[in-house]
Amino acid sequence: MDDAISVRNGSKTYRSGKETVIALDDISLSVKKGEIFGLLGPNGAGKTSLISILVGILNPDSGSAVIFGKDCVEETQAVQSSLNLVSGFSGAIGSLSVEEALTYYAMLYNVKDSKKVIARLLKQMNLYESRNWTAEDLSSGMRQRYFICRGLLNDPKLLVLDEPTVGLDVESAIDVRKIIRDLRAKGHTILLTTHNMFEAEELCDRIAFINHGKILAIGTPEELKGKIISQRTIEIHCSMEKCVAEQLKGMKGVKAQIKSPQIVHVTVDSYTKTKDIMRALASCNGEIYSVNEMEPTFEEIYLKFMNNKGGKK
Repeated sequence: MDDAISVRNGSKTYRSGKETVIALDDISLSVKKGEIFGLLGPNGAGKTSLISILVGILNPDSGSAVIFGKDCVEETQAVQSSLNLVSGFSGAIGSLSVEEALTYYAMLYNVKDSKKVIARLLKQMNLYESRNWTAEDLSSGMRQRYFICRGLLNDPKLLVLDEPTVGLDVESAIDVRKIIRDLRAKGHTILLTTHNMFEAEELCDRIAFINHGKILAIGTPEELKGKIISQRTIEIHCSMEKCVAEQLKGMKGVKAQIKSPQIVHVTVDSYTKTKDIMRALASCNGEIYSVNEMEPTFEEIYLKFMNNKGGKK
């Protein structure tokens, strides 16, 4: 079995006064073993409901959720022993030192050789020298590394990371992202939620866009870009922008626009038009400084899907 997570036709509703709120609407997805899988969507999209079902806090109204071959409803205890959750919004026990708090959680998780495990994790997260500090003494970046330590105590095969870099400064966020990549290299499967599109594109092997309880699309970052891009834009930096625009005028599948002095944006519906564009450049006398493809940012891709301008499920 290659799937760490398999959700099939999962649905969940809530009562809010006299209204019924649809949190999950017949969703299906799978997460492969050893991959970082991103679950991206706005607040209220259904991410928390799905995670709550996976970790055994909620039961779906219909459909199934299976983790490493274990049903999340029928075999909750076995499922919970194979995973852990780290949230960027977690709280810490302020009266205990880092080492004392980890010892407490290790006891709850029934961790064998807990002293050895805690020492190894503290060294792995560069917190060993700070093991006697309390949570109040830790910086935001150190605190998040402590939460990851806590999440690794039971050596989970699946680690759910809910906004792991929220509120962190740039340097701390870079450190946490490196830790996440290292965890994947060591064989952990990671389910990641984040509102940081750069982070999602950098870390995730595959991504699911979710909104209003529905999965809008699933794929690699490049596949998701391919679903949304019907035209591509080439930026030409040259000394003869008027000549270039005139040469391309009326060419089928090509639209040229002078954006500023020496800058022409050429929109094409196919890369087969590139040769025609290069011939037009060659026919104009002047300097060509650069020719670059302009790709949309992952933020723009995300927003297009969320605004129902994206591809199909």
